[in-house]
Amino acid sequence: MENKNSKIVTPKKEKHFETLIIVIFTLIAIIVGIIIVAKNFSPADPTVDTDIPFHTGDVETQTDDEGNKVEQPPKDEDKFVRKDGVYNFLLVGYDKAAGLTDVNMLAQFDTNTGAINIVQLPRDTYSRYNETGYYHKINGALSFFGRSLEDFASFLETNLCIKIDYYGSINLVAFRNIVDIIGGVEMYVPSDMEYEDPAQDLYINLKEGYQTLDGEKAEQFVRFRSGWVTADIGRTDAQKIFMTAFMKKFIDSISVSMLSQVGNQVLKYVDTNMTINEFIYFGTKVLSIDIDKLTMMTLPGSSVREYKTSGTWYYVLSRSAMLDTVNKYLNVYSKEIPDSIFDPNLMFTNPYADYMVQIYNTDSRSNIYVGNEVDDEGIYIPPTKHHSTVTEPPDTEASDPDPVDTEAEDTDAAETETEDTETVTDPPETEEIE
Repeated sequence: MENKNSKIVTPKKEKHFETLIIVIFTLIAIIVGIIIVAKNFSPADPTVDTDIPFHTGDVETQTDDEGNKVEQPPKDEDKFVRKDGVYNFLLVGYDKAAGLTDVNMLAQFDTNTGAINIVQLPRDTYSRYNETGYYHKINGALSFFGRSLEDFASFLETNLCIKIDYYGSINLVAFRNIVDIIGGVEMYVPSDMEYEDPAQDLYINLKEGYQTLDGEKAEQFVRFRSGWVTADIGRTDAQKIFMTAFMKKFIDSISVSMLSQVGNQVLKYVDTNMTINEFIYFGTKVLSIDIDKLTMMTLPGSSVREYKTSGTWYYVLSRSAMLDTVNKYLNVYSKEIPDSIFDPNLMFTNPYADYMVQIYNTDSRSNIYVGNEVDDEGIYIPPTKHHSTVTEPPDTEASDPDPVDTEAEDTDAAETETEDTETVTDPPETEEIE
């Protein structure tokens, strides 16, 4: 049987939680709250913090009659006014042993229109989050912050100039269980996927073709990485494909009995700052969403080594792409975030490394994927040469390759790096940021 939508990625080591897992759990959690807690309860609108968590620019001053400087309140057109009914979420998946967040995802839910925007931050994203000024992969930030989701959220708010209302993390065990509860996910596996890593107890063995993925096979699918040219970026695209298929199956399979079982998994494994009232509120809104209002993207950039020709591989984001994405998909204010206040301390590049600054300053835009388009056409994810057996689904035309992070040398680095036991090496003192 044909499936138009799958064109996938390659295997690679991972014992962390994938992007789609978090999205799925968040949506499921709020729906479950409706059924389990109070069928006839109509919750009030959430009360969110209206404080602006980032610096909005220099405050104008004037001198009074005595020569003292007095701050002037901003003009109405310069104020950041919160939109009603629009909320942002930080969703992460991490290895509780190592504390590494291999999934870092920001999502916005507009309860007025039902639109959901999902923005993925690649796990290797280059960022400065510690006091010494050294740059590391963003997947180590949560560990640095003492595994405090609140502090991690604050870091992102300050530097991306966004507001995060809710945050949450989940456990991979529940992902497998929930997929089984809904009866598996039907989708097309576009190529044979084989990969083994006994050290992580990771064994991937999927055959090409249209099939129903149970929890165990679904985990294999979303963790597969090493067979794709774009490595982790390709894997995030594969997760978009799976997420679309999962949401369709979940919506079609909803029943009180199923939700009760799912609820047990959610209540056991989801860690969030949401209250039950908020679960119920968002659940009533999510129940009516359409897949064509689901928008997904991965922030674009390029991979580069820490010292250009040696050292750890990082993924440096494009500043213009970040700002554009924030304003279009994550801004909860009526005013756009200006470039003058965005990433004020250059936390996502090393200003002392020209090769990283060049990537950071490259004008780029995110590839945008809409749920119904992914369902109909899929996402083309180019395979590596040594996995040349990857084929398209029957009678399906391949879309243009994803231009994000397609440098050939990135693949080898991504495949040879040991993700889960990585030791981050600090740069020389000459690269330290004050």
